[in-house]
Amino acid sequence: MTDSAPLLWYNSGLSNTYDAVRLIREAAGGALRVLASHGEPQAPVLAAADLALVEPAGSLSDADYVAWCLGVCRRYEVQLFIPSRRARALAAAGAAFAAVGTRIQAFAPATLALFDHKDALYRDLVGTPIPLPEYRVVDSLAAFDDAYADLSTRHPRLCVKPTVGIYGAGFRILSETADDYDTLLGVAPSVISLHAYRYALERTQRRFELLLMPFLPGTERSVDCLAVSGRLVAAVARAKKGRHQVLETAGPTVDYSRLLTERYGLDGIFNCQFKDQNGLAHLLEINARMSGGLLYACQSGINFPYWSAVLALGLAEPSAVPPPADGIAIAPVQGVVSVATGQWPTEPAL
Repeated sequence: MTDSAPLLWYNSGLSNTYDAVRLIREAAGGALRVLASHGEPQAPVLAAADLALVEPAGSLSDADYVAWCLGVCRRYEVQLFIPSRRARALAAAGAAFAAVGTRIQAFAPATLALFDHKDALYRDLVGTPIPLPEYRVVDSLAAFDDAYADLSTRHPRLCVKPTVGIYGAGFRILSETADDYDTLLGVAPSVISLHAYRYALERTQRRFELLLMPFLPGTERSVDCLAVSGRLVAAVARAKKGRHQVLETAGPTVDYSRLLTERYGLDGIFNCQFKDQNGLAHLLEINARMSGGLLYACQSGINFPYWSAVLALGLAEPSAVPPPADGIAIAPVQGVVSVATGQWPTEPAL
């Protein structure tokens, strides 16, 4: 590796950035350098990178954080910036980063906003070939009761989730017979009684918008995608089979992911979530980021983070990406890494 090798930067935000950095450095063999930044000095990703920075402490405004990031890109001559934290604000400042020689790899702010709001995404896809679950948006107990009474006549189990949220936060399966003590004990953490859920909605002073929809009983597939300017270059669907997952390289969910890539002009790594009902895969959401299970998909033979970086930097053509292997069964293992106890440099806030 030389100091002239292209430098790409991951900021803080995703727990699996460590894996992305490791995979890139292993595949690049010194032809790329990786800068990682994080707010915690003991974050594993800092020890994995070629260069590491501790992000400024305290609560910065979007404008101040963008200014700090611009300073880092200018000082270290970052060529590719793949943000997670404050991605929408950073994407909006793409022209300013281009002026200092840095490409921001992030979806357009309007696309990020659309994907963040599941109900808005569903409305935008009405009339397309993408199957969508039946749903209702509710913002009060009365609206919840009306929607529940309607949907429960057609679907044996219903679930609820916030219209805005990641990592499954707030997702609950509703049950008219559940024992909420099991929920407290963690026996069935995703299941809550209808009585308890209604009680919580009645008592809260917070404003909320929730999606109420059928709990789809079939196989869940998480499709990890790599795209260049609206063209799907590679996709691996992970069919979840209890404690393991099976990698698939073809099928309806891959076809739907291709349509979504083209419709929204997607670029880089992202993830599409589907779940079956009566043998038909329904779209749950699009995640504008690396999925938590991307490491599984890389077992197909495609190093997603590496290929995303070299394609974005113009160091390879999409035709160079190898075809993924199909039918591999993957299970997770636990591991640990050593983290540095010393002090990483901190770029001052501007």
